[in-house]
Amino acid sequence: MRQNKPLFLVLLFLFLAGCHREPWQHTSIRSGDPNYDMAKLSYPSTDGAQGIELELTRCDKEIFGYIYVDQFDLPSVEPNVTTLTITTNSSSRTFTLPLLQGSQKARLTDECLEYLLQTLTLKPSVTLSSGYFMQTIDATRFEQHYQALLRKPFLPHPRSMISFELF
Repeated sequence: MRQNKPLFLVLLFLFLAGCHREPWQHTSIRSGDPNYDMAKLSYPSTDGAQGIELELTRCDKEIFGYIYVDQFDLPSVEPNVTTLTITTNSSSRTFTLPLLQGSQKARLTDECLEYLLQTLTLKPSVTLSSGYFMQTIDATRFEQHYQALLRKPFLPHPRSMISFELF
């Protein structure tokens, strides 16, 4: 029985290591026309009722940022306007964001997006809050995921593919 114990511990370690998922999710779409290429990097909510999902989208060369909530509406301070507070262990900053239709999604302003990207790059964790919604983002591997967002996926050259024409 003692001979199987080290093997069991190794298998248990491999199983537990394989169960760990990176919270960042990356999707990339490349079309034949570079104007329609896009990629998305998202950090899903860890609490469905009170969490915030962060989404960064690349369309061609532009980066856009959005926050989502799954239930209820983002709290509005004015019609079609909400606030987002970005907090780290040393600072806190609040931005006003335009609410999109349905009030469960808001678009990050350029100033907010720039600050968020800088904060995610420099700090180990960042907390987003809007009203009673809150999400803490683990930013330890953000730079690697952000570089993947900026990179365009490989597209095979059409001349290396077989094509048929019908007349």
